[in-house]
Amino acid sequence: MTRRRVPPRRGYHDLPGGFAEWDESLETALKREIKEEINIDIAGLRYFASFPNPYLYKKVTYFTTDTFFTCKPIHPELMRPNREISEIAIIKPDEIDLKRIAFESTRLALQKYREIIPQ
Repeated sequence: MTRRRVPPRRGYHDLPGGFAEWDESLETALKREIKEEINIDIAGLRYFASFPNPYLYKKVTYFTTDTFFTCKPIHPELMRPNREISEIAIIKPDEIDLKRIAFESTRLALQKYREIIPQ
């Protein structure tokens, strides 16, 4: 989990990720965003779920569909937060406080993960 340093939802937990560029696949965008946000490469991407998400930014609501993947970190010891993230935390799924998750789509993905993945 990451803790957001910037709006929207500053101080809340989130998963690393971001927006795909017009010329990127979701997988390419995820690899780029994770490298930018927490400085690691990932492997073994597998589609997990998607959920709609109204994303309010600077008084404009963007209606997105957030896509979630599972993956494995390559060299997790190299994780470092970028300027948009105040901390990185490894938290067991059943110990995550869902009230402190920044976005409803992420909360729904984590709930689904808890239901189908043995803890």
